[in-house]
Amino acid sequence: MAHKTRTAQVLDIVKVLAWVVIAVSLVKFAFFPAAQEEQTNDGMEPGGSFGQMTIPVGRSDITNTVTLTGTIQADEPVNARATLDGIVVRTFANDGDKVSKGDALLQIRKEIPGETRQVTDEEGNVSVETAEPTYKFETVVAPGDGTLSTGVLVGQQFAIGDTVASVSPSTFSAIAPLSADQMYRLQEAPSTATVTIKNGPAPFECTGVKLVTPSGKTQDPKNAGNANSSTSGSTDLKARCAIPSDQTVFTGLQVTLEMTTGSATGVLAVPVSAVEGRYQSGIVYLPTSDPANPEKRSVTLGLTDGKMVEIKEGLTEGEEILEFTPASTKDNQDPTGPYGVGPGGSMDTGDSGDGSAR
Repeated sequence: MAHKTRTAQVLDIVKVLAWVVIAVSLVKFAFFPAAQEEQTNDGMEPGGSFGQMTIPVGRSDITNTVTLTGTIQADEPVNARATLDGIVVRTFANDGDKVSKGDALLQIRKEIPGETRQVTDEEGNVSVETAEPTYKFETVVAPGDGTLSTGVLVGQQFAIGDTVASVSPSTFSAIAPLSADQMYRLQEAPSTATVTIKNGPAPFECTGVKLVTPSGKTQDPKNAGNANSSTSGSTDLKARCAIPSDQTVFTGLQVTLEMTTGSATGVLAVPVSAVEGRYQSGIVYLPTSDPANPEKRSVTLGLTDGKMVEIKEGLTEGEEILEFTPASTKDNQDPTGPYGVGPGGSMDTGDSGDGSAR
């Protein structure tokens, strides 16, 4: 029987040792897992507490520019209504004609029966006579410039207030829906807005900015806060402004409306993430020795650009406040807030003009 070489003997010993190590390891993992946990436990709990993130109250320049996204729409037709009970006796314009405000459209005649009276002849016989009827005429005129739409026929009967025709203007408006936040920021709405049409003409101004309800009633922006509103976060109000006649636009084009409603320089301001509330009144929180119970303080708010909000009363420059309200933490909201103000945000935004609500 041949003897094994020294190399073969060494390899046999290594194999045996490897199997022993493997066996011991399997036994350890199978029957002593707690020991492994104790060795790897470094005493750190999952998650972490970052304490009270605070910022000092500073000064900033704020420009309240509201940016809206909307469409170009043709202005709605204006109705011409009958101003007299009667029948149509004459028409002055036909369907599809171009008319100007004040042009005669049709004439309505109302018959007024003659008076009746008793008549006694020479023989003493009494009879009743009716006088000839009289007539009243009214001319219905175009309520505006545009294209006439009518189907009125001579002899057709109308009552006062009935629609006899409509005029579709050749004008357009830019219309954009408003969120609740934008509504509050437009309390002092300007009379003009800047319109930008992608791949269209250079930005231009539109005039006569109005807030319009679905029923078509315009609303004074300064009193818009008194309007009836739903409990949802959105409103049914829209901003409308007239497109100048020298601009070529088409129905359905997507537009951006920018309205600057005010500005302030070097005012006390804090990030919107630090305030509960956006209009007139708000609440900020000051750090205390107990992080779970910060001090609540009421403040008076001024302008906001969507990132920073002016503090008119309630805080002094240099005071430390919580950068994020407790409510945002409890709701597990993104600490950067809806406007992207992240931790360590500077009081000087470096962009006071375009921080608009999206």
